[in-house]
Amino acid sequence: MAEPNNIANLTAVRSLLFVPAGKLDKWEKAEASGADVLCIDLEDSVPQNEKTEARSLVFTFLEHGTQNHPLVVLRINSVDSELGKSDLEMIRELSKPVGGLVIPKLTEAGLLERLSKQLIMFDRKTQLIPLIETALALENCRAILSTNLVTGTIFGGYDLAMELGCTKEWDVLSAYRSGFIRSAGGLNLSLIDMPWFGLDDEAGLQTETANAKRFGFTAKAAIHPKQVTSINSTFTPTPKEVEDAAEMVRVFDEAGGHAVAWRGTVLEPPVINQAKRVLALAKYYQQ
Repeated sequence: MAEPNNIANLTAVRSLLFVPAGKLDKWEKAEASGADVLCIDLEDSVPQNEKTEARSLVFTFLEHGTQNHPLVVLRINSVDSELGKSDLEMIRELSKPVGGLVIPKLTEAGLLERLSKQLIMFDRKTQLIPLIETALALENCRAILSTNLVTGTIFGGYDLAMELGCTKEWDVLSAYRSGFIRSAGGLNLSLIDMPWFGLDDEAGLQTETANAKRFGFTAKAAIHPKQVTSINSTFTPTPKEVEDAAEMVRVFDEAGGHAVAWRGTVLEPPVINQAKRVLALAKYYQQ
């Protein structure tokens, strides 16, 4: 992940909270949750017969409502559907671009590339956050994530499991998560894991979030404000991690940038780059 500078461009993101388009009356609770990104959802959380009304409500809210959050993004409907096209038309009518667009139901990069060009053409340039939730999207993941304007991505494990006919437990989806992380390697994107759906299972949330961090995810999505604190805590460097990172950088610098042993391991540039990212994140969250 790129070193953090401004959370408004998806750097330093730990959590993304979905807010149903039909529940914008609960916006203050969403803002108070502490989520780094608030995602207004026009897709799965809105019944088919309420899409038009929800779109109108979102337009009014984005155009005239009060948002005190640094990063608000919008999950639209599939861009090759009539609903998605109507969502994009609404976005073009806004007086200013939204903070980002979460793009669902992708299968290949071409659709995203065309959307990127359209946004630039209509002066609606904004960051794109593809939702990798189909088998074909996972197969074409590297090309999708390499598209212009993509700054982050979400692993849509729930829909993927439904398509594959498997369950969504960690061990079942671990191979697919690994493929997702591998496809994003070196692209410096915010990598957001799927939500935890057990709203009353705090221990399960903590375990899965810790596993996501170990796998290389940089953030996790949430479907309820009460999940955010636990997610943020897991992805915030601990005092021990910060202390160790600072010492690694110091020891490496004192060695003149040469590989050097430290506490039974070898410090080399890749290790030091990761340590510097830990220090940058810790500094950001202390602001």
